[in-house]
Amino acid sequence: MNREAWREMLRGLSAEEFRVLREVVGDEARAREAQHLATIRMGDWVEFEGRNGIRHRGTVTRINARTISVHCEPGERGEASTHWRVAATFVRRIVPIEVAREAIPDPEAENLSGQEERENPG
Repeated sequence: MNREAWREMLRGLSAEEFRVLREVVGDEARAREAQHLATIRMGDWVEFEGRNGIRHRGTVTRINARTISVHCEPGERGEASTHWRVAATFVRRIVPIEVAREAIPDPEAENLSGQEERENPG
């Protein structure tokens, strides 16, 4: 449904129906926010887009009822380290590339099948 269709539908509501709708939408938004907050932990790596459209990455330092505090290290553009308080819905968890590299096993270092290598007879 596009915006104009939503507007037309809302214009047809009485004041009481509109008040109830706002309340229900607010409740649903808070429930989704709480569900998302439950997936974030202290020390997690996260990213979010700032008001200026620049993507910021950092670690979670504090979790509040509706916001998450994130410490961002200096970036490639030379900015200083910063501390942000961000609405939970704008934050998403990421895996830093260093951690991802460590999680990928090295096939040269160990035999992943658990069997000894055999020569191919043919």
